Amino acid sequence: MEEDNRTEPWHRSLQAMLDALNQTLHGAILRPSTPHNASTRASRDDNSYLYILFVMTLFAATVGSLILGYTRSRKVDKRSDPYHVYIKNRVSMI
Repeated sequence: MEEDNRTEPWHRSLQAMLDALNQTLHGAILRPSTPHNASTRASRDDNSYLYILFVMTLFAATVGSLILGYTRSRKVDKRSDPYHVYIKNRVSMI
């Protein structure tokens, strides 16, 4: 029981420090400010994650279409390929 009493002030100061850090990380300023400032910032940043998601989706679609187009163009056998023309002529001779 005696050890609990010695750690109590340390625990309270640690908890106060963690609460202050938590408020700082969540955007709450330790000194009071006008609520107009906080509401303006919150309304401005409400849809920022949608914008980031939209830009990432466009980037992924662009890169995906480029990769898909490149790989499909490499797989298609072109009739004007000299090797295929030679094989076609060679087979018709036999």
